[in-house]
Amino acid sequence: MPRANEKKESRQAKKSSEKKINLFVSHVDDSIFASSKLVNMAIYAVLEAPQELYFGSHSERNLNVLEKVLLRVEGGEGENRRYIDVEKPYYSPTKQRGVERRAIAYSIVKTNSGELKPYYKYFNLSIDVTKTYKNGQPDPRDVLTYVWGATWTEPTMYLRGRVGYGGGVAIQPRQVLSKLRNRVEYRLYDQVTKQESEESEETAQMIWSKEYVEPHILIPVYRSYMLLGVDNMEPHAVAYAFLEGLRLAGAGTPKGMSILESYWLGDNAKEKTVVVDVGTSLLPEPVVISPAIPSIQEALDEIRRKALSVHDKILHDYSDPGQVFDKAVNNRYYRLIGNTAYNFLRDLAEKFIEDYLMKIEELEIPRVKKMREKMAEEEQEEGQG
Repeated sequence: MPRANEKKESRQAKKSSEKKINLFVSHVDDSIFASSKLVNMAIYAVLEAPQELYFGSHSERNLNVLEKVLLRVEGGEGENRRYIDVEKPYYSPTKQRGVERRAIAYSIVKTNSGELKPYYKYFNLSIDVTKTYKNGQPDPRDVLTYVWGATWTEPTMYLRGRVGYGGGVAIQPRQVLSKLRNRVEYRLYDQVTKQESEESEETAQMIWSKEYVEPHILIPVYRSYMLLGVDNMEPHAVAYAFLEGLRLAGAGTPKGMSILESYWLGDNAKEKTVVVDVGTSLLPEPVVISPAIPSIQEALDEIRRKALSVHDKILHDYSDPGQVFDKAVNNRYYRLIGNTAYNFLRDLAEKFIEDYLMKIEELEIPRVKKMREKMAEEEQEEGQG
């Protein structure tokens, strides 16, 4: 009899757990798309390293290795045609994603009392992206969780992000730089005391090398964003993360990249090398170039050709970011190029700061309203039960 009771209690607990999970999933699903206007976005850009940067791959003895890719490229013509191996620095999509998550997580939010707090502390998030929430319903104001994804311990659940990252292979196959440093070898901390290390300073020092990307290396990158809620200010958040993330690019120090300014559009003035697509469906050919291209001019020419291939859908000017979304929804998609695209991203980012981060406790976005309605329904059902 006790064993039968245990089985019955186990089945009841399982049903209760399944109901809890289903209810939780329903809440999250309804909250994700709680917006009357959904758009897709894509950002294509060529980034420039204005200084030497380090994108870490792994550490060997006395050496920090830069992440690189090895490509087999066809060279020469006719009988002289052959394949050669070319090594290029690599800013991997996983690193790009981590940088942009931190750009949001380390932002400052302002409470009604005027207190300024780091975003991740305000929402009690973990910097470890695999354990964002321990339990409970995610805060509907937390755009980081709803756009970039999160995991939960109780109930066990994974919310898949709606941001895709690509590119990252440098254009120039330049030789990687390395710098030498002196430092105390790690194993000495386990073998000798601090006093002994000071007495034998010469034996404690060692040569340590770190590889770098040389200045002015150019790196094409792109992002794709799916089903962003305009009313929930999700396009504003991804624009902010992209631009703010440029400051955080690179492991260790120095940090920071910028969007290349060049004459890539063939005009008399320099323009930012960036393209932004907005629409309900983005069918044009992506502005993505082959990682095998070793020439800066050839790469920029290819980017220009692809960017201008939809000349009838290029938006050359706008008065307000909201106007871009309205036009894109009504006409399926629009493309912004150069400084117009950059100004669009900057306008979105500034609006995200002013109307989202600085008014975090006053937000009346659809996701907040939907969550409020759900909570009211649950309380009513519990009261009737």
